[in-house]
Amino acid sequence: AVVSTQSTGDKMVSEKVSQREQQSRVSQHDRGVTCELIPKEANHSKCVEGQRKQEQIISDLRRSIERSSKERDSLKSQQKTDGEVAQKLAFELDELRKQSGLLNSRHDSMVRSLRAETKIKMDLFSALGDARRQTEELSHKLELKSKEHELLKQRFAEAMAVSTFPTSSFVTSTTASDTFYSANGF
Repeated sequence: AVVSTQSTGDKMVSEKVSQREQQSRVSQHDRGVTCELIPKEANHSKCVEGQRKQEQIISDLRRSIERSSKERDSLKSQQKTDGEVAQKLAFELDELRKQSGLLNSRHDSMVRSLRAETKIKMDLFSALGDARRQTEELSHKLELKSKEHELLKQRFAEAMAVSTFPTSSFVTSTTASDTFYSANGF
């Protein structure tokens, strides 16, 4: 929009310069006619002064055109540079979007992995709790069996002591019962 405004401004200045030059040609012709009508001895300072003013205006307009041209070229150069920067930024933005997509994908993958790991840990802790309960139950049962075994051993010993067996056979049978219990894990 800025460049098109400058171009329009340049056109307007060029048109003004063309009009001035055309007016200058006409006025030079008129001056020539006027100067011819005025006697040669007369002072032509008004004509010369008018011509100088018009030449000054033309010179100013040419400098203005030149300045506008330079500004236009500068703006075109700036626009080109800005376009390159915009392309570079667009490329970087695309790269950042790709990286963001990869990071989001990795994040989602890690979340799924952590959820699966947490589930496995919960299952393991649950199994560990079940194993502890079973171990405690088995320890309790073993303790009860051990007490029951001791009680049976004691009753058996009392029963053997009350019996009418000879003493030597009692000692031998006690030893035999101990061997029996030891062999069977009681």
